[in-house]
Amino acid sequence: MIREISFISLILLGLTFSQMPSECLAEMSSDISQAQQNICNLISAGQIDEAKSATDKMISDFANNKDLPEAIYWTIRHCEWKDKFDEAKRLYQLLLQNYPDSSFTATANLGIARCEVMSLVLSEDFNNAKEKFNKLSSDFSGNPDLPESLYMIGERFEWHRQFENEKNIFQLIINNCSGSPFASKAQIGIARANILSFIVAKDFVKFDKGLDKLFVNYANNPDLAQSVIIMGEWFYKDGLSEEKGGLANEAKGNFERAVKVWDRVINELPDSNLIPEACCWAGDCYNKLGKFEESLQRFQKVADEHQTYMHAWHAQFMIGLTYQNMKNVGVLSESEADTKTRAAYQQVIAKWPSCNAANIAQTWLNEHNSK
Repeated sequence: MIREISFISLILLGLTFSQMPSECLAEMSSDISQAQQNICNLISAGQIDEAKSATDKMISDFANNKDLPEAIYWTIRHCEWKDKFDEAKRLYQLLLQNYPDSSFTATANLGIARCEVMSLVLSEDFNNAKEKFNKLSSDFSGNPDLPESLYMIGERFEWHRQFENEKNIFQLIINNCSGSPFASKAQIGIARANILSFIVAKDFVKFDKGLDKLFVNYANNPDLAQSVIIMGEWFYKDGLSEEKGGLANEAKGNFERAVKVWDRVINELPDSNLIPEACCWAGDCYNKLGKFEESLQRFQKVADEHQTYMHAWHAQFMIGLTYQNMKNVGVLSESEADTKTRAAYQQVIAKWPSCNAANIAQTWLNEHNSK
């Protein structure tokens, strides 16, 4: 399945919830790192039972491998990223039982407590979540990994529009963990929560003013681009919900707000490593608005300037799909659109033969090569 045209993803949330960093994969032996990556792929695909079986097989197959605790640890972090908290806690317990002296087990008890809080937030049991959070904060006070855990929980509250809880947690990080890099993330996190609340309230005048202020006050904050991209995502998700409900005009308004936000990242933060991410979001959204030239510009920027970006294949594939959309609405002739699509899809096959869109591109090429 290709990366969804709606481009809904969590990768904007950074390494706090991301997959295992590539440099760590490189440090592990190739066989176990491949097994670990396959497990993460299953988790990402929602195949949690298959992932559990594959994890148990990895543990059995590599029982004597010195890299096994690390592989288990990064599998756990991927489980947390994908909200698979029961599996994360199971594997944390396994680390505690079987590898008590490993450096990757040192944070297991904190990880279990963190998963319990985030699970309660996910189920919207906010009162019990706050009780568990207070206990976690007390029990692990002084733990060097506590600031990250607090931040992760704060973000979970954000996802569920519990902005006051989020801001209280972020303020706790600022007050008690001033030397941590998560203090800086917490500062812009509070500002982001305030601005997101304006989206929920549909107070777009306050939103615009808040966004302008964010660019001024946090111009040098490394998390500025990420925070702004997340705001665009909120508009986009609201637009998708309204579109699904038949509210075409309201959806269009939110799509237009989303691309306006992402274009600010592209135009005002050109040195950010999240430029290709912003371009892909904007390119998808411009497609939904029927603004195909604008969409092509964003995707082409990724294809030309960011070929090592993890989803560059998506941009290249979408270039071809956009030409087909232009054909369907009569903007391009069939022959011109198909010629340009053929060139775009050939690039997908040539540069990213194993990507999620490769089979779709090849099928289209096979069907149109005789034309």
